[in-house]
Amino acid sequence: MAEEIKDGIGYVPDDGDHEKDGLPNDEKSAHADSNPKKKNVAKKSFHKLHEIEETLQKVALERDELKDKYLRGLAEIDNFRKRVNKEKEEFQKYVLSEFLLDLLQIYDNLERALKATSMSVEKGIIAGVEIIRKQLLDLLKKYHVQEIDALGKPFDPVFHEALSKEERPEIAAPIVVEIYQKGFTYHDKLLRPVLTKVAIPGENVKNQEPEKKP
Repeated sequence: MAEEIKDGIGYVPDDGDHEKDGLPNDEKSAHADSNPKKKNVAKKSFHKLHEIEETLQKVALERDELKDKYLRGLAEIDNFRKRVNKEKEEFQKYVLSEFLLDLLQIYDNLERALKATSMSVEKGIIAGVEIIRKQLLDLLKKYHVQEIDALGKPFDPVFHEALSKEERPEIAAPIVVEIYQKGFTYHDKLLRPVLTKVAIPGENVKNQEPEKKP
């Protein structure tokens, strides 16, 4: 009779029957409750990891922007420094060029003094003036002032200034034949032009005999 009731619809299993299923009731309940908790923990961990990745991306982007601004700032500072140095050099050249032009007048006077000396002047005085002229010329070269070589050269309007001219039929192009005042360059730029006399090509006039009439 007990077996029939056990197999019937109104049968209620006892604790012994649960033990036969393999797990006690308490362990089955705990196992069932742990699955949703694990899912929640995994979900929260995934969201947290995603937030960390987004934060790292933002930090990397901000780092790149700051690096770019830093490099551009360095470039601007370097360009500013170069521009200031260039303007400083140009200003120094301009100021010094005014002084050099005044100094060249002294050089011109020494040149004239040497040309005007006569045999009656003592050789010691002439030698002294020549030494001063040479020292002055060396000083000019030290500051990048170079004499323009013009005598016998083709006339160049950039560096030469013609004060007079003469015709010479044997030449094909204008040539500097005399120097009135020497010219100089300063840092390869014209400081003072050479004052010159220029020979220009002349016309060859041939005397032709009149044609004889038959």
